[in-house]
Amino acid sequence: MKNKNALRLSVMTIVGVLVSACSSSPTPNYYTLQSKVTPIVNSGVRVIEVLPVGLPDRLDRASIVVQDHQGKSKVLDNDRWTSTLSTQLRDGLSAGLQQKLGAVDRYNSGMTAGQMAYRIAADFSNFDVIDDSTHRMLSNSENHYINVMVTWIIKADVPVAMTASASPQTNLQNHSLSCRTSFTVPIQGESRKINNIVAASTQSLNRIIENIADSVVMMNAKKVVNIKGVTCT
Repeated sequence: MKNKNALRLSVMTIVGVLVSACSSSPTPNYYTLQSKVTPIVNSGVRVIEVLPVGLPDRLDRASIVVQDHQGKSKVLDNDRWTSTLSTQLRDGLSAGLQQKLGAVDRYNSGMTAGQMAYRIAADFSNFDVIDDSTHRMLSNSENHYINVMVTWIIKADVPVAMTASASPQTNLQNHSLSCRTSFTVPIQGESRKINNIVAASTQSLNRIIENIADSVVMMNAKKVVNIKGVTCT
């Protein structure tokens, strides 16, 4: 009888510990990349199509990932994006470009292909949060930053009906533009505060939106693309 009571007590103790551990687990914090850009007046672009972005598997998750200069990664399971990072970037690009250009993204809008559109495919080699507080040889601004490397391809999708007309956009059919840029954005303030990481990530996204929007406008105007820090062919 004593053995049975002791066993019951042990089981109840274990259950109590497990319940306590579960109840004491911290609630995750969720963040979203929200672009903020100034619209271009009369961009001349009406329809775009922002495709899902390319992103390395090491970054494409909901949890925020922080790296040091040696490439060691730390996954912050309690600090997460509201969706995977690739989805955050695509949705942020879409919202920002629509606002910047005054255009509609037909990718999720259900629009038909009756109007000319610019199809935009972005591929991120890097969108890394770098935090190397132990590297004493570097200044504070060099310790903590967002490292970005991205390429994008813009292709004009001209409907058949327009190719048969004398539309000034006709000669853009099958024309594409390939661009790339790389830069870093310092994480201001205390780097370990997630809000500062999110702010620097948003600033990085805004810069990419500006660059892509400018390249679309120049392509639409049939101008040579000349953007500081961006290489296009």
